[in-house]
Amino acid sequence: MVDAGQSPNIVRDFTVGNTRIKIADDCCRDKTLEDVRRILKEIAQAAQAAISAATVAAE
Repeated sequence: MVDAGQSPNIVRDFTVGNTRIKIADDCCRDKTLEDVRRILKEIAQAAQAAISAATVAAE
């Protein structure tokens, strides 16, 4: 989250139709490699749990 008074670090700015889209990397630009690996591991575990649950429910 950006602190009050601080501008977001816009890394991409484009338009789709009438909508202007600005993408900022403030939430992730200061992450270490260890942080990224931990986050990806958590995502993989959550995805695996969801896939397993869906498989069991379908049986």
